Amino acid sequence: MGLLSRWVHLLVLCLCWPLGVLAQDYPNRVVRLVVPFPPGGVVDISGRLLADELGRKLGVNVIVENKVGAGGTIGAGEVARAPADGYTILLGGAATHAFAPWVYRQLRYDPVKDFVAVTQFTEGPLALCVNATSGTATLDDFVKAMKGGAATLNYASNGNGTYPHLSVELMNQALGAKPQHVPFPGGAQAVTALIAGEVQFSQNHIPVVQAHVKSGRLRVLATTGATRSPTFPNVPTLKEAGVDVVASAWFGLFVPGGTPPAVVERIHQATAAAARSPTLRERLAAQGDEVKVEGPARFQAFQVAELEKWRRVITSTGLKLD
Repeated sequence: MGLLSRWVHLLVLCLCWPLGVLAQDYPNRVVRLVVPFPPGGVVDISGRLLADELGRKLGVNVIVENKVGAGGTIGAGEVARAPADGYTILLGGAATHAFAPWVYRQLRYDPVKDFVAVTQFTEGPLALCVNATSGTATLDDFVKAMKGGAATLNYASNGNGTYPHLSVELMNQALGAKPQHVPFPGGAQAVTALIAGEVQFSQNHIPVVQAHVKSGRLRVLATTGATRSPTFPNVPTLKEAGVDVVASAWFGLFVPGGTPPAVVERIHQATAAAARSPTLRERLAAQGDEVKVEGPARFQAFQVAELEKWRRVITSTGLKLD
């Protein structure tokens, strides 16, 4: 081996050695789980439940940090710029990793290139609801109304670019309908408007509507998952009723691009172990979420498919946010 070859070999060893040591030693200090949504909300609750169990499996403290703003993209951007060592993890979802590139004019990260997808964690279908006093008693009634005169209908969402907005736009494309969109600052306001009769329907997160369905103020016509929701097992999905729509709000773990594969796999395996906790599963089920842990390769393939799916929906609406 010549002198130049030996120097190159030594350089490669020096560059690889820190990553190998890092992977073997991981974790040996506190891990941050960045939740890019406000404290006290459904995503925050999910993150804190996961952090507790994940800390037990990893053998270190996992602390939740809420980095809020711009539909979750501020927190996601911070994680994208963090060291690629596994000590900063993002609990991201469709808003940060499927909607954002098409919704925001300026996004300070690439949802694929700047991250490694570790594992999916949850999915939660939405519920298509009408006021309980509405004459729309079944999903068939609703579909007929949408196809027959959707321009006279309006629907409430939690704001432009949110899942309750875009899931309806996906349904509109399937039905060839164009009801009027009425955005509200959040789920509570959207549901209040529906109960008051200000709008005709809303397709919203199960935790947002669940109490009002139980009280008899709202009626659920369908859910949007691939299978029926355990929360509403007697309610059909849009898909099984012939409306070609599947739209579940999903969340999963992402780490900065360049994080060593061994570290990524360690986090994945710890999450899979954490997800077997009956307490965690019960608490998530109570808010309408189902645990779904997927490995890095399958999760990344799913995320890429979601990017393309929502690109078609969002670009067709012309929606752009600053």
